[in-house]
Order: sequence, then C-alpha cells, then structure tokens
Amino acid sequence: MATIDILRNDPGAQPIVAGTVVFREGDAGDCAYVITEGEIELSHASSHLDVLKPGDIFGEMTLIDHKVRSATATARTACTIVPIDQRRFMYLVQNTPYFAIEVMATMADRLRRMDKRI
Repeated sequence: MATIDILRNDPGAQPIVAGTVVFREGDAGDCAYVITEGEIELSHASSHLDVLKPGDIFGEMTLIDHKVRSATATARTACTIVPIDQRRFMYLVQNTPYFAIEVMATMADRLRRMDKRI
C-alpha cells in the first residue's frame, strides 16, 4: 500500500496556500511531509531542484540525519500536506516496510537526478 493511501484522510493534514514556504534551507527540522494534494517545489541556493506531486515525501533527510534542511520547500499550488514527526516516522518504518522502501527509493531517485546535473 502506498504511503499516500495510508495518509490520504489523515486528521493532521494541513492545507497550504500557493506560495507558502513550508521550510527554508538551513532551518532546523523536526518532521517530514507527504503531499496528498497539490505541488511543492524544492530549491537550493535559489536554484530549482524538483517539483513534487501527491504521494511524494519531502523533508525526510532531517529525520534520518538530524541536520538542518538542505533545500527550501515552497507550495507551487494550493496543497495539502501531512506532517510526519520522528515518532511517527519510526512507527511507519517499523510497521509498514513498504514505507521505508518508498523513502529510500525517493532519496535514491533524487540523488541520481542530481548526479546527472553534475
């Protein structure tokens, strides 16, 4: 089951207005987010990195390495996002093995796309 299916009707879902900055590069982070509606743009040093769509997770690196945000996340459109704090992240990794695979696949895909830019 895809993460978006697990979280689609989550009571903690947050509506986000287009243009809202969810977090900025260099910010401390305490949660990741899954997009259930809309698009989020990731940028680094004012350079476009990616556009994320429903089902995508972002901000996950801070839950893994406990470092500051490496990019800025901005709502391109009106969005709905579901925050996943450290406790919930660990629960999902332990109890929903496919979630861990999805997170790793997302990170690997982003790394491969960045490698092609270099």
